[in-house]
Amino acid sequence: MWYQSFEWRAAQERQLAGDDMSLGVPTSDHSVAYAVPSARLGAPALDSHFHAAMAWLFVIVAVAGFAPRSLAIVSGAMPIPPLVVHLHAAVMASWVGLLAIQATLSLAGRMDLHRRWGLASLVVAPLVLIMLIAVTIVRQNDAAGTPGGPVVNNILFLQIRSIVLFPTFFIWAMRTRRTDPQTHKRMMLLATLMLLDAAIARMSWLPYNEFPKSYLAVHLYLLLLLAPALLHDLSRLGRIHRAWVWGLALLLPWVVATELVWGSHWWREFGPKLVGAG
Repeated sequence: MWYQSFEWRAAQERQLAGDDMSLGVPTSDHSVAYAVPSARLGAPALDSHFHAAMAWLFVIVAVAGFAPRSLAIVSGAMPIPPLVVHLHAAVMASWVGLLAIQATLSLAGRMDLHRRWGLASLVVAPLVLIMLIAVTIVRQNDAAGTPGGPVVNNILFLQIRSIVLFPTFFIWAMRTRRTDPQTHKRMMLLATLMLLDAAIARMSWLPYNEFPKSYLAVHLYLLLLLAPALLHDLSRLGRIHRAWVWGLALLLPWVVATELVWGSHWWREFGPKLVGAG
């Protein structure tokens, strides 16, 4: 029957990616019995290791981007930023750290702790959004009429992107955490990815990184972070998972729009008005 064929295919995909054990999603006995060839039975463990590695890669990128600036502030080499910036940094660090903890707990098979720690994301994620909005408004108003105003105005467009896409991917992840764990963990990675370009922009040593003059290279490096995940899916599933397809479909228009907005006169006039700085 057609529904049995669909059920078999869904069970096969979950078994290849490790869904059946991740959140206890039940599958019918006859589906699991022949869902995966014996040669591929190691796929769930490999998949868990891979997604834990992706989470820790994001942690490394965040640390590499922000640590030098943080150390410069602590040492007095850079002026101390406003309190809202400190709060913003603390919340962002909490989010990235939570992602790594969750991926590691899942890898260790401690799904009981994974679920408990997952409740923390319901607190941290709203704080991320609140602090994104707060630091955007404060920074834009502080920079109005100063030499750094045009750069901050360009960054405003990127912050709006994060304010829109971070909660979009997070809510998507929460809605699929029990029914579609594979989409869930990819959406959590996408939500985190929306916060990492600021770290990449600070890596002035990266080839072709011309920030604040241009943001194209930063966006390309951001997309490059997804390359391992896309290649992993092609290797394990034979296709790119739909979560990545949706993620790229929502992100790429912002990448293109940034190139049109960056340094433009009309955005310099219009952007500040959105946060009361115009």
